[in-house]
Amino acid sequence: MADPILHIKDSYFFELPKVLYPIEYRSRKQFPDVWIRNDPEFQDWEFHRQYGELVRLKAGLPAENIAHDDWQAWVHADHARHAMPFDEFLEAKYHEHLAAFRSWRQAQIAAAEGAKERDPAALAAARAKTLKDYLATSEVIDKPYAKFSGLRDTPQFQGEWAAAQRWAGRISQPTDSYNSSDAPEWSKDKIEVYNHHLSGKLIIPQPFGELRNLHEAQSTLISQDTGWINYHNLGFCISKFMVIEVVVGLLLVLVFSWLGRKLLSGGAPRGKSWNFFEVFFVFIRDEIARPSLDGHHGHEEHGHAEHDAHGHEAAVAAPSHGHEVPAHDSHAHAAPAHHARPSDKYTPVLCTIFFFILGCNLAGMLPWVGSPTGTWAVTLAMAMITLLAGFVGGVAQFGLAGYFLNQIPSMDLPWYMALVLKPFLFVIELFGLMIKHAVLSVRLLANMLAGHMVLLAIMGISFGATAAAGFVAADGTISPWWWVASIASVIGCTLLSLLELFVAFLQAYVFTLLSALFIGAAIHKH
Repeated sequence: MADPILHIKDSYFFELPKVLYPIEYRSRKQFPDVWIRNDPEFQDWEFHRQYGELVRLKAGLPAENIAHDDWQAWVHADHARHAMPFDEFLEAKYHEHLAAFRSWRQAQIAAAEGAKERDPAALAAARAKTLKDYLATSEVIDKPYAKFSGLRDTPQFQGEWAAAQRWAGRISQPTDSYNSSDAPEWSKDKIEVYNHHLSGKLIIPQPFGELRNLHEAQSTLISQDTGWINYHNLGFCISKFMVIEVVVGLLLVLVFSWLGRKLLSGGAPRGKSWNFFEVFFVFIRDEIARPSLDGHHGHEEHGHAEHDAHGHEAAVAAPSHGHEVPAHDSHAHAAPAHHARPSDKYTPVLCTIFFFILGCNLAGMLPWVGSPTGTWAVTLAMAMITLLAGFVGGVAQFGLAGYFLNQIPSMDLPWYMALVLKPFLFVIELFGLMIKHAVLSVRLLANMLAGHMVLLAIMGISFGATAAAGFVAADGTISPWWWVASIASVIGCTLLSLLELFVAFLQAYVFTLLSALFIGAAIHKH
């Protein structure tokens, strides 16, 4: 089960006020499959079908009522297993047997290694032990489910069991499914409670995968060797932040397509919108890209050439000291011939990074939306784009081998010292390259997540004040101080929201600046 704190960040639905999106289902058939899948009545119905299939497959399980009780006891033993179906219970048993088998085999190998001089074949025999050998011993744990684990380890059973799971868990198919069966209809009280919980939740359709619940994709248990339950996602599920990222990306395409057509016209910026985006573009180009990517080359031309708002160089005549400069001699005083600037190549990349991060940050300021940059997957992907841009640019500049050799700082060392020190420096610099991009992603994540968490904590004061309003003192009077906390909470949320707005722009700028510096380090000789 995912971290409950992170549930406030990403999900597979959009949260709206209940009054704007009320749910008034009257039958279980109207509820989405993901909601039905976690209902206890459905899971009991699914259990009986799965158990029947396992009997047909001769899995050797205990009696049906005992297996049901074992499954329920396992579910309630840990809150992380809430609403896990019977097949997940059996999968957990299989991995427990697998982990026990590995420990048992390791002990067998250790014992054989101690006696390998007397019986060399014992070591080979110990290493050849299989899960089936362990399950046949008296040391096996959970014997009632040992035969299932042995079958689960065979490819033929895996295919038959997977088909049985799909059949047993059918919900809304026209025939032979839960909604088409004669299973009892849900009670009116249950439907009313479920309607209340679902109201305000706009669930995102999932054409490419299935959901375990509204916060997790359907997955299967793959390992429990270390005591932690690890899952492997089945299919591809679309989350709320994915939708927001796509919307931000489409907006960028629309805005910059429009802005590009304006720039190609060659005229001066006109109108508030054009001037607004022009300011950001020129700032990123002149204050981030050129100082970080052009190096000393950009400073050599400073004072010799001016650039219009669109990046075109314009010759500047030298002072004539009272004498008119002939038109044909103007080239003598103009800037040197224009050289290709690295910044011209990477400014579009940096602008895309800046505006995408800014759009995602600002999405967190909108009601019922959320900021995708509050998840590490998004910030790490952005950092990987920076790493990839630097790698591609460095390889284009120096070649593949030259790119990696460029990671080593230039030092005048005797050959015998360089032979020893430079390999160590190469490894350190390579790790440093990975670490600084990882830190780049964590930095953005921490700044965005921290602001949202503090805002949530301040909002909690308001909820606490609401609860305090209902507190009755010993003399029967209501505490008069609740309004102080409420006012403080409202003011605090307002001020912090203004700070969050500033941070949204600041973090987009800082990420873009650091990206430019990292790319510049990759395409220039150290």
